[in-house]
Amino acid sequence: MSRFPSLELPVVVFGMLVVVWGFAVFRLCLARRSSHGRVVALAFLCFALSATIVVRQVRYAFDQVTGVPDLAIMIGHLTGLAGVGLMLSFGLLGANSGIVRIGRYVLAAAAVLMTAMFVIVPRGLDQPDFAYWHPTHPATMIYHLVYITCMCAGVAAGAVLLIPLWRQARGALRVTLFLLWLGCLALFVYSCCRYWYVIWYGLGWVAQGTRYETYGRFTEMALYLGMLLVVLSGSIQVSLDTARWLRRVRGYRRLGPLWTELVAAVPSVVLGDPPRWFVGSLELRLYRRAVEIRDAQLELSGRVSPDTRAFAAMNLEEAGVTDPLALDACVLRIGLTAPQALHPVETSAWSSASTLDDELADLLALQREMRSPAVVEAARLTPR
Repeated sequence: MSRFPSLELPVVVFGMLVVVWGFAVFRLCLARRSSHGRVVALAFLCFALSATIVVRQVRYAFDQVTGVPDLAIMIGHLTGLAGVGLMLSFGLLGANSGIVRIGRYVLAAAAVLMTAMFVIVPRGLDQPDFAYWHPTHPATMIYHLVYITCMCAGVAAGAVLLIPLWRQARGALRVTLFLLWLGCLALFVYSCCRYWYVIWYGLGWVAQGTRYETYGRFTEMALYLGMLLVVLSGSIQVSLDTARWLRRVRGYRRLGPLWTELVAAVPSVVLGDPPRWFVGSLELRLYRRAVEIRDAQLELSGRVSPDTRAFAAMNLEEAGVTDPLALDACVLRIGLTAPQALHPVETSAWSSASTLDDELADLLALQREMRSPAVVEAARLTPR
């Protein structure tokens, strides 16, 4: 047993909570100014709070501190519904605004009804968990059936909608979606177990306390298994995002010499002082640097006449270089030393990249070609 804030928690439960909270905090740190990232991070934060506060040891201690019987149960359930609502906004169902709007209304109505039933149901600090002590009370059954139905519908819809996405995905995304689907399946099993308890005990078909310990362990295992699978699926995506961020940081720094050289020749392409919020965004700074490099390339290419470009192509062919990108790099190097004169701009290897990462790769390739000995020699031999 591990002792945590004067609570005795099973090692497995404590470890699971550490993983869930670590992932939730990590998502919050990565959210920054992205609205999508913030909502997803808040959803995971709600799920982490819900999974923590429903643990029996934490729940009992929380109720003793607040003096409100079973308040932890209601907070845990409401935060769980809030997490479902947040994921509904930007998750798989976000493509249909009508479904999202209806889902929000349903969740809001469920929260109001659960709060009303929570006030009605008999509760006491000496009898924690009203679902155990008063399973036959109508308010208890309504409260739990409403909550379980909302959660069950959410995970079932997620599992169904994930199947076609999983079939179409490839690579790491396919693994991510499969783990997320397994997480929805485990949470659906948990919801079914809760249905069994509420209905069977509420209708008196099973005596109070019968097989409760076995049921409790199984349901907790299903709940935390689902949470673990969801966290693992999210961790894969976070790992991919982190790797992409590191690549962009490295690419941004590697583009520094090319950007400095071109901006020194054409200072007018600099877009001006960015706003303060702009400085903290790597993606926006990288996009800005790419735009300024391309603008400078366009300006410098205009300083090279068509005849000079043809001579540069001949010199590269004599050196055995036929790559169109090498010709653009040679023209760009010639333009760095050419006087300002307006000529028809001809470029044969302008980037057709559709993403920022592809554009970064194209610019790095252009920078390598500009430093190629064959390109440097061809630029030197080309008459101006």
